[in-house]
Amino acid sequence: MNILIVIPLYNKADTIKRAVESALGQTVACDILVVDDGSTDASLANLSEIKNDRITVIQQSNHGVSHARNIGIKNAKKNEYDFVAFLDADDYWMPDHLTEISSCMAAFPSAQIIANNYKLKFSPKKFSKTKFSNWNADEPKILDSFFDYNGLNSILSSSSFAMSVQNEDPLFYEENLTHTEDTDFMIRAGLEKKIVFNPTTTVIIDKTGKNRSGNVPLKQRTITDYDQYEEKYPEVPGLKKFLDINRFSVAIGYRLQNDIKNAALYQHKIDTNNLTGKQQNLLTMSSRQLKALKRTQRILGNLGFRLRTGR
Repeated sequence: MNILIVIPLYNKADTIKRAVESALGQTVACDILVVDDGSTDASLANLSEIKNDRITVIQQSNHGVSHARNIGIKNAKKNEYDFVAFLDADDYWMPDHLTEISSCMAAFPSAQIIANNYKLKFSPKKFSKTKFSNWNADEPKILDSFFDYNGLNSILSSSSFAMSVQNEDPLFYEENLTHTEDTDFMIRAGLEKKIVFNPTTTVIIDKTGKNRSGNVPLKQRTITDYDQYEEKYPEVPGLKKFLDINRFSVAIGYRLQNDIKNAALYQHKIDTNNLTGKQQNLLTMSSRQLKALKRTQRILGNLGFRLRTGR
């Protein structure tokens, strides 16, 4: 299978070389497309230090990560690649990432999306393994009820999967969203695509970066309309719970900003049976209490502990 690696880039001067070098270091050699979304730091200068004919760089004015990813999808389809594999510029792959993806392609030829497992990096030396609801297999398998696996962590990460782009209509990212665009993509993938998950860990999701998009205030963001999916697909197993968990996350985000009015808009749509007791308690906390808890969580993360707000 012919795979194009797509790396969207915006102001990741400290990590872009690590990401690209991890892509070049794959045991399966693939072309790399870096889509620079109007970086204003030293990202491109640092990237230019890597000399390799497999790397192509597209530069554009700032349109957002969804637009950059869609440029990659269109490029892959136009140039007749079979799959596109995404890697965020602040994350990185282990050398066998694409080998594992390719093995799953061969084992599951009808799969449209293939994802490997990932670790979360909270400090230079501290990593957290991921666990998934209702998953107890040691081998890759097709996710027959996609949404039921996402209660603890998202079983798809933006840097962990490859998607087929030939002989079918690939999914594109919703470009009018400036927040939760990955969640929106995941919802549509779960509804429309045949997804294979491989429990082998091959991806590091770096949560330490100072420019992670989550640092931008919610008031400046456009968020996916979860209601449209609940109304259109009321019978899909696990979807309502998945949507409620994401509504919970948005509500907590607003509460951290002391925006109780907008938090309430999300909270009143949640079936509390879909939340744990801990999550329900968090929805009663003030901004000050939540910020104190968040500081504690950050300290524990640096010490190698992870304080979960979920299960």
